[in-house]
Amino acid sequence: MLKLTHHFCRYSRLTFENINHYSTVVKQFTNLSCKRKTCFTWNSQQSLLNPIVCSGVQWRLLANIKKRFRNKKSYVDSNVAKIPKQMSESLQPTLNHISYGGQFEISEEVNTSNEWRKQSSSCNNTSCNVPTDFRIWESAGTNNEKSNGYRFKVMSYNVLAQYLLECHPYLYKECSPRNLKWRVRSARIYDEILSLSPDILCLQEVQVSHLSSFYVKLEELGYFGIYKQKTGDRHDGCAIYFKQCHFDMLDHVTVEYYQPEMPILNRDNIGLMVKLRPKASPCTPIVVATTHLLYNPKRTDVRLAQMQVLLAEIDRFAYDSSAKGSYLPIILTGDFNSSPDSAVIKLLDKGHIRAGALRDNSDWKKIGVTDNCQHLSVYLNRHKGIAPDYSMLKIFNSDYSINTQREDTSPIPDHSEMFNSGTIGHPLKLTSVYNTVKSDGRLEATTFQDYWITVDYIYFSHCKSLKLLERLRLPSEGECDVLGRLPNDQYGSDHLALAALFEIKPTMSSL
Repeated sequence: MLKLTHHFCRYSRLTFENINHYSTVVKQFTNLSCKRKTCFTWNSQQSLLNPIVCSGVQWRLLANIKKRFRNKKSYVDSNVAKIPKQMSESLQPTLNHISYGGQFEISEEVNTSNEWRKQSSSCNNTSCNVPTDFRIWESAGTNNEKSNGYRFKVMSYNVLAQYLLECHPYLYKECSPRNLKWRVRSARIYDEILSLSPDILCLQEVQVSHLSSFYVKLEELGYFGIYKQKTGDRHDGCAIYFKQCHFDMLDHVTVEYYQPEMPILNRDNIGLMVKLRPKASPCTPIVVATTHLLYNPKRTDVRLAQMQVLLAEIDRFAYDSSAKGSYLPIILTGDFNSSPDSAVIKLLDKGHIRAGALRDNSDWKKIGVTDNCQHLSVYLNRHKGIAPDYSMLKIFNSDYSINTQREDTSPIPDHSEMFNSGTIGHPLKLTSVYNTVKSDGRLEATTFQDYWITVDYIYFSHCKSLKLLERLRLPSEGECDVLGRLPNDQYGSDHLALAALFEIKPTMSSL
């Protein structure tokens, strides 16, 4: 006797080999996890066997199954080998694969914004019962409604590149297969961006093949974006979008952490930053940067080195030459893949850290980045009171035409003490939007990595001209249990979005 549970009937498919009752034909059945598609097929041909005695319950079960799995008749050998198909055709997607836009399921000609919202709403029929106050705006300081400053909202979001999801399916085995489809996830991501309506949007894991088919829809909402793809054979990167009605872009810079002569900087992660001038406060430009640091949990040393390069680039990019010794207001966002007690976060929070145990034999003099997270050439010119000569930078960046590797790698005389000391610092005076620990001691979380943890951050300059007013509340680790595993019925990524409301006050400085 074959006894089947409801769970088995829902996610698998019955196999009947040469089983018929008199002349009753067992028809083709398919896997339910692929809507209107056959993931794998087993067939049974018509044959006459001796009558099989079945109970009334078994007859009703067979009748319900046949009704539920009504397909075309197929009379082939029932013992033919079953051929399963993967969720994706290959764990190494080709250029024709859906992940690369070959069969992208959301047509920008067909799907309007209203239809996208319908798509997202239809996906939420099986709600995960998220509390209504799960993600609400909470005050982060004194909110003076009469202030004459300009207010703007910043959002940071790791949107989970589809090709990475499909190349690592074991990470998402506890998620519903439907929630892993890009057609479904993208609708929810779009809807979340639409509901938060940020003025500046920083994204990580933006798949390059989706730029023209999905992210182009942000331009229809009035955003302008810049994008930096990871180096090597990576197919995702970071993007920064801003509303053109509120900001003018003055400049932008890309950062590559891969440095050929530095063993510790041998990964393909990148960073990106823009200099924006608010139209409502044109005398106070701001610098917005985003990055996605290396994931490998065992390589804190690599992430710390990557952050050192990024901070050096922010230092030169955000320096305000009109106000000696100060910087333009800075907002730094991203997926740092670092817990709140890690060396990377301690460096940002405290401004310095002892890192001798996290150093290898890489010689930082070769790329001219000091232990104070500054370019030596920029630092020297700054103290001499002369304009910086960026052509003297030694870091490698494939975006720049001057990128040919320099033959002169001789040590820099008289400044060796500024490198490789084992202590790292920075002069940017940054503070976090989120406390990472709630007032009652509970830890906040932004994603699940074996357990709920915070790895995503928004930092901003601790200065008079930039003020944090509100932040989008992050749940505690315990509260996240209601979510199950991400992506789920409500959230389209495996990370939670971060958002903050800032106010910038007019200053007399200008570019």
